[in-house]
Amino acid sequence: MAIELIQGLYNTTPSEEQVNILFDTRYNAFLQIVELPNNVLPLLNSLSEYYRLALVSNYPCGKCIRDTLNKIGLTDKFETIVISGEVGYVKPHPIPFETMLKSLNLKAKQCIYVGDTWLDDIQGAKRIGMQAIQTTQYVPYKTFPPSDGDYQPDAIISHLNESKHLLIQTNLS
Repeated sequence: MAIELIQGLYNTTPSEEQVNILFDTRYNAFLQIVELPNNVLPLLNSLSEYYRLALVSNYPCGKCIRDTLNKIGLTDKFETIVISGEVGYVKPHPIPFETMLKSLNLKAKQCIYVGDTWLDDIQGAKRIGMQAIQTTQYVPYKTFPPSDGDYQPDAIISHLNESKHLLIQTNLS
């Protein structure tokens, strides 16, 4: 797929060595730049007292995500980690969500999904029957305006820290 992408963008066919250099460069850059915000670990620790936590990521490189989570100390905070590049489908397709549910042995109605993208996260989670909280803390790299017939999030928060209050104190579930 990388070869076809490069052909389409640059009208040239890269060698396997060039593709490997691109992948290695991307992997190393990703691993170096991702840092853990100060509030994330305490938030996950608090939520894990009440909920089983999982991560569903739309990223093509599972190794990048897994190695980065390990580097910043979050791997053991999630009971399961599903990465689109490993399952072959990206959110909002149901397979990443279903893979997570199967791994946790849960039904969609037993889960609350927190995400920042209207289409990938909110529509994907709601379409399979999960409750969904949209955070506006981050600006997604792609945006899709709501369309007629779209699902609405069960709640909208402006910062991930609000999820703790919403989930624990008001018991959204």
